[in-house]
Amino acid sequence: MKYNPKNELTDEQLKGLSEDEFFEYLDTKAAYLKEQSVPLDQYHVKKYASVTMGGNMSTKQLRRAKEVGKQGEWIKAEKIREAAKDIKAKVPDLYVKHHKTDRSQWFD
Repeated sequence: MKYNPKNELTDEQLKGLSEDEFFEYLDTKAAYLKEQSVPLDQYHVKKYASVTMGGNMSTKQLRRAKEVGKQGEWIKAEKIREAAKDIKAKVPDLYVKHHKTDRSQWFD
């Protein structure tokens, strides 16, 4: 059974599935949600980690949170790089006609 985001199964329908169908449904739903999620940056990872630990984080836990945040930032940067490849940058025209070079031309 494949996951369809437009037509999710109800609790009764999930209970009626066999074990293999249920796990296949969960795997396809997890894959769909993973595509739709955005990784967190360092600031937010550290913030949420400190909130869940009551504000008492060890140095080791803080370093691990920073590493996870850096991975998220790298993923975001890669997506931006891929999107930037598709966009053609406008090259400025160096030979502009009728530009004012002398101060006396500034006042018409």
